[in-house]
Amino acid sequence: MLNKEQILELLNGLHEHKMAKDIFVPVLKKMGCKGVKFTGGPDEVGIDIEYYELTQPENLKSYVGVQFKKGSLVYSSGGSKNSVKEVKNQAEEAFDKEIHDIKDHATYFISRFVVATTGDINEKARAFIGKARQKGNDRRIDYWTGDRLAEYIQDYWLNEFSEYFGVSDEGEEEASHEESVIDVEYIEENYSDLVEKCQKMRATVNSVEWNIIREVLDIMIKNGGCSVPLADLLMELGKTEEYHSEEFRHLSDLGYMDFDESGLSLDGHAHRLWKLYDSIVDELVDAEEDPERAIDIFVELID
Repeated sequence: MLNKEQILELLNGLHEHKMAKDIFVPVLKKMGCKGVKFTGGPDEVGIDIEYYELTQPENLKSYVGVQFKKGSLVYSSGGSKNSVKEVKNQAEEAFDKEIHDIKDHATYFISRFVVATTGDINEKARAFIGKARQKGNDRRIDYWTGDRLAEYIQDYWLNEFSEYFGVSDEGEEEASHEESVIDVEYIEENYSDLVEKCQKMRATVNSVEWNIIREVLDIMIKNGGCSVPLADLLMELGKTEEYHSEEFRHLSDLGYMDFDESGLSLDGHAHRLWKLYDSIVDELVDAEEDPERAIDIFVELID
């Protein structure tokens, strides 16, 4: 059986969004939590996962938001002050988020915010993050440390967890997962200039514009780098062309997106995103590793 240290080591190898979506969404569902949904990504409003609990005796919905972080949160002169401040800001965003329940025809708010970390959270960090609940008396902030996360996996999802990572009951990786050469660190080291320019480009657009760019890239990946028909993009976005007209105009003005008769394509600085993804694929193929891992590496580098 995998011990807690082995579980946490494997979790720390994942991007935080992937850890939330692939691991803890099914874990929380297995634990019996209701309405479990991944809410991270470019449009994230303070939380990676939301679910609800039923209060007794009325069975009223009480929503919970969970934010995942890797490592420890330490608020001290030599600690991770910026990360702690970021979590506090995310808690404030989460408490202000409106949750529209179509079934109940009602609007809810997060009443409990959970900080989930694969490490520990010191008392000063907890006190600082706790300031986010001062705006309302009905708000609560809880903490799941690495020990608790590992325990949840051991109790509810251990077999699936082992299969996900391809490890045996003793914690040894199976042959198909050994000696991976191409990873985030490799790409950062060998394509540092390209990665940095992509990250800077990402910082120049808002979350909605970035979501459009990511959808264009995802479709380009599926069709081998060809232009993206506008209809295909709108179907993925689930919105009309008019709805996103301002974003399309701004992306065109920035030179990030080219529109022609064949469709849309990434242009200018945004075209480097495709170049980075394509480079990752080439490296994986040359190393005789699974090229489908390219998108996961890309997401961890840029998203």
